[in-house]
Formats: sequence, structure tokens, C-alpha cells
Amino acid sequence: MFSKPMQATKVLLATGSVIFAIFSFNAFSLLNDRVDVSGPVALGAFEFFGSAVCLYLVSRGNLATVSLPDLSGCAVVILVAATGFAGVSLTLFALYLFVRFPHDLNTKAAGTVAAAVAVQAVWAPLIFSKLSFLLLQIDAGVVGWFIGLVVPGASWDGTVVFTPSGHNVAITSACASFHNLSLASLCWVTLTMLHRPYWVKSDLYIGAVAMLIQFGFNVWRLVFV
Repeated sequence: MFSKPMQATKVLLATGSVIFAIFSFNAFSLLNDRVDVSGPVALGAFEFFGSAVCLYLVSRGNLATVSLPDLSGCAVVILVAATGFAGVSLTLFALYLFVRFPHDLNTKAAGTVAAAVAVQAVWAPLIFSKLSFLLLQIDAGVVGWFIGLVVPGASWDGTVVFTPSGHNVAITSACASFHNLSLASLCWVTLTMLHRPYWVKSDLYIGAVAMLIQFGFNVWRLVFV
């Protein structure tokens, strides 16, 4: 017979498994509407890894006795996911893990990873859709500046980089560095919490370097194009 603390862990583990399963199913069903599925599949692999790490950390938690509010909260987040709002449900689940169990490092770390998955899959694309007009111009400006160093007469206007030869490149949303930055953040959070379920000061430097590397590689790719 399992102890009550273990029962609480199992309830959260079962809840997380259901939410991630619904979340993954919804993401997979959207692939039928895409012409190029390689990009979404690759992103889905990183999100799946984050989901697995989240559930692993939940399983390592040493939680308090399960209560009726815990069961009610888990039922609510599952219901939200089942009604078609898996991203919102995942966000609520992350906040619940982080706020409800502030003294358990593994459970807080699981909430942090779940939040990173939700940001990458749901909130970052939403933010990008509102700010794409600005973010794409930043990409174009950086790429145009680099091109101007090696190709005299190169320039940029808005999201288009122009060269004297007439070979012009329009930077679209699929090429935005912002997507790479959110992916770098997901990888950084997931690997850090898998290594140790708490933060240290040096983690901030590692995260900043990881995002700079991602941004640099994307700019370099666009320069070659």
C-alpha cells in the first residue's frame, strides 16, 4: 500500500501525463494542415523531451498529503485541456506545481519545465504574432548590416535585404530569430532542471550565451542566403 505522500505524487504524475498527452495529440493533429512538417516535428521533439523531464521531476517529488483541493485542481486542469485549451491547461499546471509545493525542489523544477514548454509552444508564437512587424525588422537590420560589410551597396528596408546584383531576400516569420530564442530557452531550462532542480547565478550566464549562439547562427544562416 502506498503512503499518502506517494499518492499525491501519483495524482500529479497522472494529471501531468493526461495533459501532455492531450497537448501532444492536438499538436500532432495540426500537422495535417501543414505543407512542410519537418519544422513542427523538430519543435515537437524538443517539447516532448521537456514534457518527459517534467514528469520525471514530478515523480521525484516528496509531497505533502493529497487533499481535496489538490484533486479538484487536477480535475480542473484536465477539464481545461479536454475542452481544447491544452496550452492554457499546461500553463495552469505549471503554476500549480510551482505555487502549491514551494518547498519541494523537484516539483518546483517540474513546474518550471512545464512553463518553458508552454511558453515555447503557445505563448511565444502568440507574442510573435503581435510583434512580428518589429522582430523581423530587427533580423533584417542585423543581416543587412553584415551584408553591407562584404557587399558594397547592400541595404535593407523593412524586412527585405537588397543587394546591387538584384538578389534580394525577404525575411519571413519562419526565419525569425525569435523562434530560435524561445527554443534555446526551452532547452536551457529543461537541461538545467534535469541537472539540478534549482537555480544558481551561473545559470543566467549560460542561458544568455545559449540564446546569443542561437541568434548568431540564425543571422549567419540568413547572411549565407
